[in-house]
Amino acid sequence: MMILYTFYHIIIPILIPVGIGALLHRKFRFDLTGFSKLILYYYVPALAFVKIYEARLSASLLFSVIGFLLLQFVAVVLIGLVTSRMLHHPRPLAASFSNSISLTNNGNVGIPVNALAFKQDPFAMSVQIIVVVFELFATFTYGLLNASKATAGLRSSLIQFAKMPVLYAIIAGTALHLLNVQIPDPILSPLSDIASGMLSFALVSIGAQIASAKLHRNTSTVLLSSMIRLVIAPIVAYGIIHILNIQGITAQALFIASAIPTSRNSASLALEYGNEPEFAAQAVLVSMLLSSITLTFVINLSQTLF
Repeated sequence: MMILYTFYHIIIPILIPVGIGALLHRKFRFDLTGFSKLILYYYVPALAFVKIYEARLSASLLFSVIGFLLLQFVAVVLIGLVTSRMLHHPRPLAASFSNSISLTNNGNVGIPVNALAFKQDPFAMSVQIIVVVFELFATFTYGLLNASKATAGLRSSLIQFAKMPVLYAIIAGTALHLLNVQIPDPILSPLSDIASGMLSFALVSIGAQIASAKLHRNTSTVLLSSMIRLVIAPIVAYGIIHILNIQGITAQALFIASAIPTSRNSASLALEYGNEPEFAAQAVLVSMLLSSITLTFVINLSQTLF
């Protein structure tokens, strides 16, 4: 069966380093903040630069991808708002619930999944990098504002986003790509080596995060968050992909990206602003665990539907 094939060849190679990361963290207690900074400031910028530099993305394709991401993000946020009102969530829980379903881990998890699902295809990875940049922007604008509930937060969130090296890696990679500049091997080679190391390091980091999380309460709300993030969001994505007439590898990559589990940044924001941090941490943990099952079906469906 194709589902078993997908689980064996894509999901298991992800789960093994995740499991190793969890075991190593329980023994050595890694500095997860240091892990996060290495990924955000070292691995992701190198990966973004190399993949954009090597990519073949047209302007029309770029606009269609961004259009898809905006529509999907708005749709998922609206679903969260309606759900919270129907269930009468208190404001702190409503804020964390919205972030848990709208902010995804398309950097740490999405990049390795894309690399394995598309066998390191530069075009598919370029689409994924656009998704990652969009997610960073969404996190430091909507996510931060939603958590802080302060209108003055927009300026500080934009400043934080402007400090992200991945933004400048994208700009540099795009400029050199458009100008057809040949990068010397002594520069491009180490960048490519760093980019290649992203897969393994990100998965070990995810394992360490899972090992440090704990389950407490709000179980039904946590499960509901995971269902929207992992099941409803891909259904929404499928509809938008057809509306925008996106096809081929682009459609497959976006469909898979829509099913990536909850971002750990949602838990960080909840902790920072006191919005049900225990719920937020559980949402990250449960969605990551359940995604090993749901992603198997989504990856398989992407190949069938598109």
